[in-house]
Amino acid sequence: MKKEYTTLLLDMDGTFLDFEAAQRNAFDTAMGAHGYPAGEAEYALYEKINHGLWEAFERGEIDKPTLLSTRFARLFEALGAEGDGAAFELEYQALLGEGAQLMEGAEEMLSLLSEKYRLYVVTNGVERTQRNRLRMSGIDRFMSELFISESVGWQKPQKEFFDFCFARIPEKDRSRMLIVGDSLTSDIQGGFNAGIDTCWFNPKGKPRPEGYVREGFSDWEIRSLYELRELL
Repeated sequence: MKKEYTTLLLDMDGTFLDFEAAQRNAFDTAMGAHGYPAGEAEYALYEKINHGLWEAFERGEIDKPTLLSTRFARLFEALGAEGDGAAFELEYQALLGEGAQLMEGAEEMLSLLSEKYRLYVVTNGVERTQRNRLRMSGIDRFMSELFISESVGWQKPQKEFFDFCFARIPEKDRSRMLIVGDSLTSDIQGGFNAGIDTCWFNPKGKPRPEGYVREGFSDWEIRSLYELRELL
């Protein structure tokens, strides 16, 4: 049975924007420009460092500036390479901001959904980078508003992030809201914390860990964005 949602909160990276492609292109280009190795081993190491820092950020243990100024410094240290991690980050962010690749079906589904629902971006990404990517991809035209953690002052999955969003969204009935995202720790946990329904975008078919199923909530799971047609 379909629920009568009016409002969709949409994650971007890894859900509608192809962040993996944008990140890899930015990483390879920035590393190559400085003569650093940028093979699979180096990229895997960066991803491990980056992922750990983002999880710490989501838990509220570090702030965004610390995350951004630390990740390449740690990478260079692990590689035994000389370099200014903070300066390198600025170059990397500029390149990342040019990554406007979309996930399969993203534009088609957003166009379709925008005819029936109010759509809102909810993202933890860097504000300038995210706004540029959304503009370049053209999908910002479907959105009623962009909620980016850097300007909100809180981040997913913190309840305060969603309280900020709810104060600016016309719909006040949370049972008519749905968040769609690929991250269990920020999007799905954020939906749990906020008391709204969740839809996990899981294109790679990862197993669902225990603790992410709630009685009385929808907690949908989709492998393709096209499945939103059947769900909504």
